[in-house]
Order: sequence, then C-alpha cells, then structure tokens
Amino acid sequence: MKKKVVVALGHRALGTTLPEQKEAVKRSAGMIADLIEEGYQVAITHSNAPQLGMIHTLNEFGKSHTDYTQAPMSVCSAMSQGYIGYDLQNAIRTELLDRGIFRTVSTILTQVTVDPYDEAFYTPTKVLGRYMSA
Repeated sequence: MKKKVVVALGHRALGTTLPEQKEAVKRSAGMIADLIEEGYQVAITHSNAPQLGMIHTLNEFGKSHTDYTQAPMSVCSAMSQGYIGYDLQNAIRTELLDRGIFRTVSTILTQVTVDPYDEAFYTPTKVLGRYMSA
C-alpha cells in the first residue's frame, strides 16, 4: 500500500502578490517533489485568502464601470483556486520532469457548504483583501 500525505499550504505560504506566488510555488514544488520521489501519494490543500482578496477587490472597479460585471464571492473563490492550482500544478510538474519523474499532476476545484448560523461567522477573523479604515 502506498504511503499518503496531505500537504497544507497555510494562509501566507503562497505570498500575497502574483510574483510572490510564483516564487512560493517553486519552493513548495521542490519539497512536494521530494515526497513524491520518496514514494508518497500527495494531496495538497491551500489557503486562498490573499488571492481571493485580490480578485474580490476587482469588484470595486465594477462600481464605477457599468459595463463590468461584479463576481460573487463564490466565483471569486473558484477563480483563486483555479489560478493557485494552475501555478502549483505547473511548478510541481516541471520539478518532477526535471528529476526524470513522469507523473501526472492535477488540480481539482472544490466547494464547501457551511452552516450560516455557525457562531464563528458572527465575528469573522479571516482577512480577505485590504483593510480599510472608517
């Protein structure tokens, strides 16, 4: 039976800008490739708060441009998962190929259903986007 591991990339592990993310996924890809080389099956999960915040901030543009459609948070989340997954997938695949390991790497977008009455939502603590003063 193959050994399995889940790699969780936390809140700031992927940076807060696109250039930072490119560098972060390269570093992560090396460590993930090490696990694959050791025989592990790897699943990766990641935060997306900084990226989701960047995407959602684009909705501010729509407030002053009537021909621009604003996206709901669920669509912004899918966009962030897609582009984070795309960058991770490509970096891991490149790292594996550089090591002579010919394995597929895939990205899967997910949806989560949460309880809207969960008390944690009364005082949210997760930062999405920019802080703005009154």
